[in-house]
Amino acid sequence: MPLPSEIAPYLDEVVRRVRRSLGDDLLGVWLIGGTAQGAYQHGVSDVDVLAVSNDPGEVAKRQSLGDSLVHPTLPCPAVGLEFVWYALPDLVELDDPVKFQLNVNGGPERDRAVQIGPDDSPNWWSVLDLAAARQAGVPLVGPRCDQVVPPVPADRVRQAILGSLDWHDGPAPRSDRWIRHSLRRSATSSVNAWADPRGLPSRRAGRRHCRSRR
Repeated sequence: MPLPSEIAPYLDEVVRRVRRSLGDDLLGVWLIGGTAQGAYQHGVSDVDVLAVSNDPGEVAKRQSLGDSLVHPTLPCPAVGLEFVWYALPDLVELDDPVKFQLNVNGGPERDRAVQIGPDDSPNWWSVLDLAAARQAGVPLVGPRCDQVVPPVPADRVRQAILGSLDWHDGPAPRSDRWIRHSLRRSATSSVNAWADPRGLPSRRAGRRHCRSRR
């Protein structure tokens, strides 16, 4: 898939910095999310990138890579960057919450955040991203995503979808763009039997589908 011209050089630099940091331990880097599905809109969309290494990284290496990727150290031309690095054992074990080596967020319209491991907050987003990446991830380095990332159990996907829907129904206001992004992620992660005619699942149908399969 041709990368959008507005972000192609930026993604090249993200990959270069990841490869420089992880070296031969790197198994792959993939573009995921709406951009990987051809839905990128400049000035509206963010950029989601997933990386997997063979082994966990030292804390200093994780922090250094995060500091090198986060906006404005590496200026992001999109609304924001969401970058997550997993080690293969994180994905094989798939703990709850899912372990990760590094989570980077930031951009012209996003707060800066560099996180070197999960906290106590729910990370349903991680389960949905992994399941969706296996289906729709675009390789930037390495093989197809489903050749590296193990299958995500269906019951974990269903519970993550419910967590996503409950979070968006919570007391904090969410933008329409953010809600649509999350629902698209959920639809890609699961069977599309509950998608509406516009290609996005309704919340009611999503809950009905997931709870009926508990």
